[in-house]
Amino acid sequence: MKLVTMCGLIAASYLLMSANLMAQEPADDEPAPAPARAKKKVVVEEKLRDISYLPTPLSDVRTNVLELERSGYFAIEAVELRTRGSGDEAIVWTVSVKKAVTCRHVEAMLREFRDVRFYSTIEKQKLEVLATLVQYSERISLGSSNNRLLRQGDVFELWIDLPTTYLQKLVSMDADTLVLRRWRY
Repeated sequence: MKLVTMCGLIAASYLLMSANLMAQEPADDEPAPAPARAKKKVVVEEKLRDISYLPTPLSDVRTNVLELERSGYFAIEAVELRTRGSGDEAIVWTVSVKKAVTCRHVEAMLREFRDVRFYSTIEKQKLEVLATLVQYSERISLGSSNNRLLRQGDVFELWIDLPTTYLQKLVSMDADTLVLRRWRY
């Protein structure tokens, strides 16, 4: 008896729910209500600058500076063209330390990237336009003789001095490649 009563109650509730749902559906001849207009958020994708290219006016010059990250000890944070202490422009790379390392080891690793050559591609051949050296903080050279440690999160800079005449030469010769390589002395 209880089972029959229970089945009856379930059937009745099912009928009430289906009738209620049918009453909520719009008729076929009625137009569907317009959905509320949601404001579109305009997402402007910030174009991330490829760190392997130099800043303006040398924005077409590609470098191999990201090879410095291969060791796992460094990350290139930024590259910019700015005035250094001598009053001349300089290409400056900001490098952060990812793993603790001694200044002596940093100096040895940077030796692989000390010689700088700018090239211009003419008829599929590379023509050397300019050669110079990469400079780095005295903190590294002094620290290497004093057995100092660079901790994770420390930051240092590498830079190439570019007097105005060098900068004009690179722009006029359409330099397109900068190669950092081992300093041979």
